[in-house]
Amino acid sequence: MTATFNYKDFAKNLTKQAEEVMPEDIALQHKKEFLERVYNFTYIAGEAFSNDESIENSETAKFLTQVISEWTFHKYVDLLRSDIPAMYHESILQKLGYVAYEMGRESTLGKLSNEELLQIVEVQLKKAFEKACSHLLLNGQITQEAYDNAMKLSNIDVMKVENKKPKFRTFNYTVTALCFALATLGANVFFYDFQYLDILNTVALIGLSMYMGFYIGVKKFSR
Repeated sequence: MTATFNYKDFAKNLTKQAEEVMPEDIALQHKKEFLERVYNFTYIAGEAFSNDESIENSETAKFLTQVISEWTFHKYVDLLRSDIPAMYHESILQKLGYVAYEMGRESTLGKLSNEELLQIVEVQLKKAFEKACSHLLLNGQITQEAYDNAMKLSNIDVMKVENKKPKFRTFNYTVTALCFALATLGANVFFYDFQYLDILNTVALIGLSMYMGFYIGVKKFSR
């Protein structure tokens, strides 16, 4: 019995998620080709796992498909940022996809947990990436500098660090701004004849306007 699932829609959903988190430099220069390649590799992986009799259920098939999709995302980012010519990108990604596929199948037979699988896949794919680039270097298809630069790139490690960074919290500042606004409103209602009320209102307007700009900026750039 095969673990059939709608891999076409699944590939579309994962590609949409990839679009939302793709790095800005990749989105500006390679968005169309990047998303097409992520979709294609996800679709192929989903189709293969969906029809694989060794996969017990659809949830496992989806998880393994997502693993390949995410690694395609990360290593394609690395390739696009490297000096490795574009003509070699497809073959490198295919090798990585094959390794991930075989690791996924073996994990189901060995009854590995998802966490164990992710750890093994990360180690093996990094080795496979290095091996693929070494092959190009030995054949004179890339320079030593291009190889060295490629080995330094790891988008998945960059994203891990970014995800660990504490998010800037605006709640306390929002409460402070709200209290200040309410105090100003109260002054206008109960102390309308206060001689410095106009100055207070001007300061409140400027302060709240500045805070709104600050708040919008934080929400936009601290994601």
